[in-house]
Amino acid sequence: MSKVANTEKINIDNNAGMVGAKNEVDVKGGLGKNAALGNTTDIKVKGQNTEKGRIGAENSYKIEGGLKAGESVGNTTDVEVGNNSGSIGAGNRINIS
Repeated sequence: MSKVANTEKINIDNNAGMVGAKNEVDVKGGLGKNAALGNTTDIKVKGQNTEKGRIGAENSYKIEGGLKAGESVGNTTDVEVGNNSGSIGAGNRINIS
Protein backbone atom coordinates (compact mmCIF):
# COMPACT_ATOMS: atom_id res chain seq x y z
CA MET A 1 0.00 0.00 0.00
CA SER A 2 1.48 3.33 -1.00
CA LYS A 3 0.72 6.42 1.07
CA VAL A 4 1.23 9.88 -0.42
CA ALA A 5 0.70 13.29 1.25
CA ASN A 6 -1.38 11.99 4.15
CA THR A 7 -1.74 13.97 7.40
CA GLU A 8 -2.43 11.79 10.45
CA LYS A 9 -2.64 11.93 14.26
CA ILE A 10 -2.34 15.65 15.03
CA ASN A 11 -3.30 17.18 18.41
CA ILE A 12 -3.64 20.99 18.65
CA ASP A 13 -4.84 23.37 21.36
CA ASN A 14 -6.12 26.10 18.95
CA ASN A 15 -5.76 26.10 15.16
CA ALA A 16 -5.40 29.18 12.96
CA GLY A 17 -3.15 27.50 10.40
CA MET A 18 -3.14 24.72 7.84
CA VAL A 19 -3.46 21.05 8.82
CA GLY A 20 -3.36 18.81 5.75
CA ALA A 21 -4.58 21.81 3.73
CA LYS A 22 -3.75 23.73 0.54
CA ASN A 23 -1.65 20.89 -0.87
CA GLU A 24 -1.26 20.33 -4.61
CA VAL A 25 -0.52 16.77 -5.72
CA ASP A 26 -0.02 15.57 -9.31
CA VAL A 27 0.20 11.82 -9.93
CA LYS A 28 1.11 10.49 -13.37
CA GLY A 29 0.80 6.81 -14.18
CA GLY A 30 -2.14 6.20 -11.85
CA LEU A 31 -2.41 4.87 -8.33
CA GLY A 32 -1.85 1.24 -7.45
CA LYS A 33 -4.21 -0.98 -5.49
CA ASN A 34 -4.93 0.18 -1.92
CA ALA A 35 -3.15 3.52 -2.37
CA ALA A 36 -3.88 6.34 0.10
CA LEU A 37 -3.45 9.85 -1.29
CA GLY A 38 -4.03 13.15 0.53
CA ASN A 39 -6.13 11.86 3.41
CA THR A 40 -6.44 13.90 6.62
CA THR A 41 -7.33 11.68 9.59
CA ASP A 42 -7.38 11.62 13.39
CA ILE A 43 -7.10 15.40 13.98
CA LYS A 44 -8.03 16.76 17.41
CA VAL A 45 -8.35 20.50 18.09
CA LYS A 46 -8.98 20.97 21.82
CA GLY A 47 -9.89 24.66 21.54
CA GLN A 48 -10.93 26.57 18.44
CA ASN A 49 -10.52 25.99 14.74
CA THR A 50 -10.62 29.70 13.93
CA GLU A 51 -11.92 31.38 10.79
CA LYS A 52 -8.45 31.11 9.23
CA GLY A 53 -8.01 27.49 10.33
CA ARG A 54 -8.03 24.86 7.60
CA ILE A 55 -8.23 21.12 8.23
CA GLY A 56 -8.06 18.86 5.15
CA ALA A 57 -9.36 21.75 3.04
CA GLU A 58 -8.55 23.49 -0.24
CA ASN A 59 -6.39 20.66 -1.60
CA SER A 60 -5.91 19.98 -5.31
CA TYR A 61 -5.25 16.50 -6.74
CA LYS A 62 -4.59 15.66 -10.39
CA ILE A 63 -4.35 11.94 -11.15
CA GLU A 64 -3.44 10.75 -14.66
CA GLY A 65 -3.61 7.03 -15.34
CA GLY A 66 -6.65 6.22 -13.25
CA LEU A 67 -7.31 4.50 -9.94
CA LYS A 68 -7.32 0.84 -8.98
CA ALA A 69 -9.47 -1.02 -6.46
CA GLY A 70 -9.23 -0.01 -2.82
CA GLU A 71 -7.77 3.46 -3.30
CA SER A 72 -8.52 6.28 -0.86
CA VAL A 73 -8.15 9.87 -2.12
CA GLY A 74 -8.77 13.21 -0.38
CA ASN A 75 -10.79 11.99 2.59
CA THR A 76 -11.14 14.02 5.79
CA THR A 77 -12.14 11.72 8.66
CA ASP A 78 -12.12 11.47 12.46
CA VAL A 79 -11.81 15.22 13.13
CA GLU A 80 -12.73 16.55 16.59
CA VAL A 81 -13.01 20.30 17.11
CA GLY A 82 -14.17 22.17 20.22
CA ASN A 83 -15.39 25.31 18.41
CA ASN A 84 -15.28 25.62 14.61
CA SER A 85 -15.55 28.70 12.42
CA GLY A 86 -12.96 27.51 9.88
CA SER A 87 -12.92 25.00 7.01
CA ILE A 88 -12.92 21.22 7.43
CA GLY A 89 -12.71 19.11 4.26
CA ALA A 90 -14.00 22.00 2.14
CA GLY A 91 -13.03 23.32 -1.29
CA ASN A 92 -11.03 20.28 -2.43
CA ARG A 93 -10.55 19.57 -6.16
CA ILE A 94 -9.82 16.12 -7.57
CA ASN A 95 -9.25 15.54 -11.31
CA ILE A 96 -8.87 11.93 -12.47
CA SER A 97 -8.09 11.02 -16.07
